[in-house]
Amino acid sequence: MFVRKKKVNGREYYYLVESTRIADNKWKKIEHYIGLHAPEKKDLVAYAKEFDKVKLFFAEKKKIFEEIKEKYQKKIKNATKDELFQMETEVVTQFTYDTNRIEGSSLSYKDTKMLLEEGISPREKPLRDIKETENHKKAFLFMKDNLTQEMSKEFILELHKLLKENVTEDAGKFRTGQVRVGMLIPIRAEMIETEIQNLLEWYHENKKDLEPLELAAEFHCAFERLHPFFDGNGRVGRLLLNFVLLKEKYPLINIQNKNKRRYYTALKKADNGNIVPMLKYLFSEMEQQMKSWV
Repeated sequence: MFVRKKKVNGREYYYLVESTRIADNKWKKIEHYIGLHAPEKKDLVAYAKEFDKVKLFFAEKKKIFEEIKEKYQKKIKNATKDELFQMETEVVTQFTYDTNRIEGSSLSYKDTKMLLEEGISPREKPLRDIKETENHKKAFLFMKDNLTQEMSKEFILELHKLLKENVTEDAGKFRTGQVRVGMLIPIRAEMIETEIQNLLEWYHENKKDLEPLELAAEFHCAFERLHPFFDGNGRVGRLLLNFVLLKEKYPLINIQNKNKRRYYTALKKADNGNIVPMLKYLFSEMEQQMKSWV
């Protein structure tokens, strides 16, 4: 393992480079973006241990991942048009309820179901919550309908635009000011464009070599750490996480509101360089949700 430095627009960025064995006994150098500051020696030791834990995790779960993917694809292939429509309707409703509820929406699952499936708006609920629920369905369907697209800045901004349209004036635009998320202070607004480009570059360089769940988890955690929007980061980030998985023929993972404490804890640990808790959490959701459609 070694550190590689890139210079972009006069600013230096640091990557950890790890040589790992892939198919047919070939070796591949995989980069992990670590930020604006060079790691210290003690950090390199910690990162090395983390990489070993990630390898062990996927080695232990390899057969289960293959089984999940196989069963999911078989389910999709054998389903009738009516069954597929019903499956997607249920998934959109549940996913929209959970992702909005995590962000503080007042709509219950029943409210969400009536609104999205029957067009009935709940009474005495904030108009913003209702509009964002309708908008999220549009963003979700846009994500699902564009799996042949490449991940890009334009794709990310379009998801945000669909989510926040007629809700906030900055729909489809990166934030222009500083924000704080708990104890985390994300990057300055003027750095967002470059940092998003760095993240996208990392994604495209590693998408063929990393396990899909690792790729999705690392991208999601890095995206949430950048916090590129004033609002909507979690919802856009969870759509992007599933965009990565669905492109690789894996089932969607719904991050449930009832499990949000574990999810937020995993995000916080990822901020400190420990991605394993997020991998374990996402895997547990994938495995549990598989039981509902097998």
